[in-house]
Amino acid sequence: MKAVAVLPLLAGCSLFHPSEGDRCQEGRIVMLGSQDDVLRIAGCREVTGLVIRTGASIDLAPLRELEEIHGDLVVGPTVGIEEVALNRLTTITGAVRVQKNPSLRGLFLPRLEHAGRIDVEDNVSLTTIALPRIATIGGAMIISDNHSLELVAAGELTSLGHELVAIDNPKLTLLELGRLVRAEAVRIERNPKLPPEKVTEIREKGSVP
Repeated sequence: MKAVAVLPLLAGCSLFHPSEGDRCQEGRIVMLGSQDDVLRIAGCREVTGLVIRTGASIDLAPLRELEEIHGDLVVGPTVGIEEVALNRLTTITGAVRVQKNPSLRGLFLPRLEHAGRIDVEDNVSLTTIALPRIATIGGAMIISDNHSLELVAAGELTSLGHELVAIDNPKLTLLELGRLVRAEAVRIERNPKLPPEKVTEIREKGSVP
């Protein structure tokens, strides 16, 4: 009788639930395709890699503790996601790849300070890319074929390890890169709403002989 009485208590103990390391899938890429997948890693501060690929409308708010990705952040292809906001994320050692997300309107990484590379391409509804604290990007920053994009805010960015590319963003009116001093190359083309003087300024400040 006593053994039977103990069983309900054991059911709630840690032996029956994954540890934080298991939940955060240390050493493995975390795949998010549903809201249940998001809830499984809620509370994780670090993951090895994060891939969001879904046809569902999922809310990333439960990832409010996530601070570091030791690999890539990949968003897409998705349908139904209108916003990607990871408000405590400071470091992505790999690439940020946001591609082919027709419903996505905003990419918000307000505390991100470093990434290995930034690729934001072919997101037809995207209007805003906000990376206000990013200071260094180890590789290239490529912003292309985002037909509704109006604003790229990366005002603290000082250094790019490779090229800066902004091509075929017909509604882009503000490319905020006021502190950029180093890039391997700068290519800004077919962004008709960008002021010509701003394009010249970025080319002059960013190009490295």
